[in-house]
Amino acid sequence: MEKLKKFNTTIFITLILFTLFGLTTNVKAQSKKTYVVVIDPGHGGKDPGKPRGSSAYMHEKDINLRIAKKIGMLMRQYMPNIQVYYTRTSDKYISLEDRVDFAEVAQADYFLSIHSNSNPNKWIVGAKAHVDTDQDQVSVALAKVLLNSIEKKTLIQSRGLMNREDRGYNLYVLKNTSMPSVLIECGFLSNPYERKYINSEKGQKEIANAIFQGFQSFHGQSSTPQGDNYSIQILATNKKVSNTNPHFQKLLSQGHLIKEHEIIRNNKKIYKYTVGNVPTTETAQSLKLRIRNLGFSDAFVVKMP
Repeated sequence: MEKLKKFNTTIFITLILFTLFGLTTNVKAQSKKTYVVVIDPGHGGKDPGKPRGSSAYMHEKDINLRIAKKIGMLMRQYMPNIQVYYTRTSDKYISLEDRVDFAEVAQADYFLSIHSNSNPNKWIVGAKAHVDTDQDQVSVALAKVLLNSIEKKTLIQSRGLMNREDRGYNLYVLKNTSMPSVLIECGFLSNPYERKYINSEKGQKEIANAIFQGFQSFHGQSSTPQGDNYSIQILATNKKVSNTNPHFQKLLSQGHLIKEHEIIRNNKKIYKYTVGNVPTTETAQSLKLRIRNLGFSDAFVVKMP
């Protein structure tokens, strides 16, 4: 009887330990955030992008899709906390508006648009990254990491980063997405050497791996709290704006405190207005979306000093 009691006690303790272990594991699993990445293969369907020019090569739309899928497969294989979605997975035409809407509905944390470049001057080479504005510091930082990785791990050199002021025009998918967004042009199909490399399976694998490794490195850093604070800039002007301004009143009525920052630029006063003070880029991007929905379509994330 005494042995039976000891045996039952041992089983009871073992069950408790298994239960506690299961609860601990479950809590850890629930506390691990899943990040959503929308990968956007440029062009598609009736829009070939840069036409192939020769039966020996592919249209840009097909190259973009192959590289995009390879990036997504690597993310799914090696980054279990990343949920990957594609704006298209076949040779289908998707409007720019639908691409943006898809990313918004998916509540993406990052938006990566994959393209290839072309130029009348066939000797121009290199990968280029595009962002909407340099003030979107998360997008800029991600773009720089991706370009650096491409230059180090492929035969493609970097041509640097461009924003809408550099281009002289907006790119719709960058202007209208609310999350950090980067458009990568993986090289020039107009250049005979890069065209051959980008059309090859080897080249596509190397480019996709470089973009993946760059993103993996960046995400590992950005998802770790660094003690920074972020706000949403809603306006910069050379004249002070009163809180009685109807647009500001809309923010104030929703409980948002507006802060004024006075700076000197070219010996002139500039007044910047920001909302919020949050500790992570993820919460900052969420706040930016809410501010944009209140009518401030050009609002963007800034790191506070």
